Amino acid sequence: MAKVEILTGAERQRRWSTELKLSILQEAFGVDGSVSVVARRHDILPQQIYAWRKKFSPPKLEASKTASFIPVSVIGPLECPADGSKGSGVRSRSKDVEIVLGNGRVLRVAADLDLELLSSLIACVEAA
Repeated sequence: MAKVEILTGAERQRRWSTELKLSILQEAFGVDGSVSVVARRHDILPQQIYAWRKKFSPPKLEASKTASFIPVSVIGPLECPADGSKGSGVRSRSKDVEIVLGNGRVLRVAADLDLELLSSLIACVEAA
């Protein structure tokens, strides 16, 4: 006689839709979320939730192995007074703004930089 095994409980294999997986992830990693509580509520292992998070997370950007150069043009000379005092052309470091771009690069510019110039600069850096 053949042996028959009936699987019940957590051993069964279930199919989860992408929408349901994302909903569970949002619930688990939300403001008041707890992975273990959400896993118990949905009758799954916490490891499964972490695996889904890894699957749906955006790929990590790796730094380029080769150096790349971006063409830059200077709009005007930075004037520096001969006596060493701070003039209108010298910018203070505390007024710099740091922008982290979508490709992982960091762009540091003066806070009072013209918006048109800034947008074209960001487009050049993103395209490189």
